[in-house]
Amino acid sequence: VFFGYFAGQMLGPGIAWLSVLTAAILGNVLNGLLMPPTRSSLGASTAVFATLGLVAAWSWRRGATGGRPQWARRWAPLVAGIALLGFTGTGGENTDVLAHLAGFAGGVLVGIAHARWPIAQRAGPRAQLIAGVTALLTVLTAWGWAILGTSGVS
Repeated sequence: VFFGYFAGQMLGPGIAWLSVLTAAILGNVLNGLLMPPTRSSLGASTAVFATLGLVAAWSWRRGATGGRPQWARRWAPLVAGIALLGFTGTGGENTDVLAHLAGFAGGVLVGIAHARWPIAQRAGPRAQLIAGVTALLTVLTAWGWAILGTSGVS
């Protein structure tokens, strides 16, 4: 929620949550491609680290576009994001570090895209609402499939 608040401040609430969801999906897909077939895990923590990556990358790239800031200032958001990932995403025996790294990577990709193409800054309330409802319906649909056991995949 903490990083989600910052994402909402940067992108607006609807676009932020749709972006977090997109980054988390990218992270879970990447994790699924990299993990051995004998393992299967899917968790909300991937979305937490996707949000962290999104906020860090957006701040890093947006700071890089305004003039020529000092090296440390320009890279500080991304370095801080990586440090937080290291401190909070790697501890514990049952921690899925690969999922956290993949989520962070998905967030970085989405954050860079938002910084490069600032669509969210031009989005009005209607676009924010549509993006938020899309994110909510996507999550509800996924939970519906999970509960009913119909993934639609053979």
